[in-house]
Amino acid sequence: MPRPWRVLDSRINFRDRFLAHRMDRCETPHGVIVEPYHVIEVPDWVNMVAVTDDARVLMINEYRHGIGEVVFGLPSGTVDPGETDPLGTAQRELAEETGAEAPYWVQTGRMFPNAATMNNTCFGFLAVGAEVTGETAFDAAEDIETVPVPLEDLYRRLLARELRMTAMHLVGLHEAGLYILTSGDPKVAGLKDLLAPLYSPT
Repeated sequence: MPRPWRVLDSRINFRDRFLAHRMDRCETPHGVIVEPYHVIEVPDWVNMVAVTDDARVLMINEYRHGIGEVVFGLPSGTVDPGETDPLGTAQRELAEETGAEAPYWVQTGRMFPNAATMNNTCFGFLAVGAEVTGETAFDAAEDIETVPVPLEDLYRRLLARELRMTAMHLVGLHEAGLYILTSGDPKVAGLKDLLAPLYSPT
């Protein structure tokens, strides 16, 4: 069984309010020295699959500067300093980005975006009964368009590998779909009826 490395020295090379770049000097269990090992420290993230009563998923279009394109994806965001409950963050982010809230939430996943070089966790949620009840509250640099998509259409495109999205959003969709199909949760029984034929075509 692999064992953790021993950290002999660690220093922060850069830090601002968004991220920190850490450089470690490590020793493997076999005595190999690894230096520098670069780690990016970033906040935990959340994403959510928010489904309305008429079985539409509240997707968004948002500019993502890393690739310089407007990207189709899930409402999502970072856990702010002082926030200790990812569910509360997800509810806040859904309201801020789409103006929606939902009466029923369940966590569907917990993943490491890149465990080799990043220290954070991404939490996935399914929100059922989502409804736009208020105004959006974008950050100063955000410009987000809400795009309600029929659940069946979205998952048909997902299973056909037609969606070009952030990887964690793709995983979030798959996790929500698996929860709907396998959990036995009565709150998602109607959604299961819609998705089951897509996963088991006759």
